[in-house]
Amino acid sequence: MRCLIIAALTLLGGCASLGGSPSDLLELQRGAATAYAEGDYAQASRSYRQLAEALPNDADMRYRLGNSLAKQGEVDAAIQAYREAVVRDSGHAKAWHNLIYLQLQGVGHTVAEMYLHIDRHDPRIAPVATKAEAVMQAFEVPLERQEP
Repeated sequence: MRCLIIAALTLLGGCASLGGSPSDLLELQRGAATAYAEGDYAQASRSYRQLAEALPNDADMRYRLGNSLAKQGEVDAAIQAYREAVVRDSGHAKAWHNLIYLQLQGVGHTVAEMYLHIDRHDPRIAPVATKAEAVMQAFEVPLERQEP
């Protein structure tokens, strides 16, 4: 089914950068999937980026691009790719999940930074510290307890 979709989109939209051949797109997609499976996320990102450019309406290629970028630690670029995926398909639950997860993970790191600088023994701040601990635990943000 995926092959038919790519072939149809290619025929409808054209693909000058890849020679316009559906078989070129399929080969590029296979190569991207193989690179990702083998842990070569940089190559996977390059290939998924080409596929995303060749298939401007395809949300899944942007989702896959986001995954490969996230694996490389390129969080801002991954967030952008997931945003582009949900713009093209607002029902793409996996893209929504990964987008939200990365954004909340960033919040977790900000909370951890705050946690290191607040006086956790101050009774007025203790509730904030407790909430911060819950956020850090939920997103597995490492933090060694250091007394202020």
